[in-house]
Amino acid sequence: MKRLTYTIFAAMLVIAVSFKASAQPGESRQVSGFHSIASSGPFDVHVNINGTESLKISAGSDMIKEIETVVEDGTLKIKFKHHHEWNNDDYGKIDVYVTAKSLSALVNSGSGSIRVEGAAVSGENVNIVLSGSGDIESSVKSGSLHATISGSGSIKLSGSSDETKVVISGSGEMKGKELKTNSASVVISGSGNAYFNADKTVSAHIAGSGNVVYSGNATITDSKTVGSGSVSKED
Repeated sequence: MKRLTYTIFAAMLVIAVSFKASAQPGESRQVSGFHSIASSGPFDVHVNINGTESLKISAGSDMIKEIETVVEDGTLKIKFKHHHEWNNDDYGKIDVYVTAKSLSALVNSGSGSIRVEGAAVSGENVNIVLSGSGDIESSVKSGSLHATISGSGSIKLSGSSDETKVVISGSGEMKGKELKTNSASVVISGSGNAYFNADKTVSAHIAGSGNVVYSGNATITDSKTVGSGSVSKED
């Protein structure tokens, strides 16, 4: 009998938690005139590049009030209004849904994520910047791609770029096996790793235990390592 009562209680608890999650309030906000996104905090930002501009926040009502979304100099900034040492118990799950006409830059600082669907992040110069333990995932199409990682987070990119420059400091990872580039230049300080596909040239400087792994027909034109790091071609 006690076991049956416990089972019923556990089932009711799961249903209650699921209902609370599905009933999480949301707020739509007017945004326009942006070509880049900068997220600072624990936000999970879901982006769809589809020719429109909109933003909706899904979180607890008290937390929504603490989130600022503003467009400054062409950048949509998503951040807390006031600086706090937030932890998981404070904020719970915060989802931000954004639609954009076009984007040429993504910046994520903190433990959250930015994931892009629809069209690629594109332009003659595309910048992807990650600092902290979060992650960024997107398709890109550019003449010159700059990807910068500081911390333990990861950037996962697909698509194409004529020239790709990657800078990693810390244990972060550049996941670019589905990214095709003509020439790649990589600088790693620490234990970070970079993966990509290159057709013409690869330049790599590593200080630490980081690794550069590439596929494609590229030739290594410059390779310097200090520490146990390595530069290798994937079989």
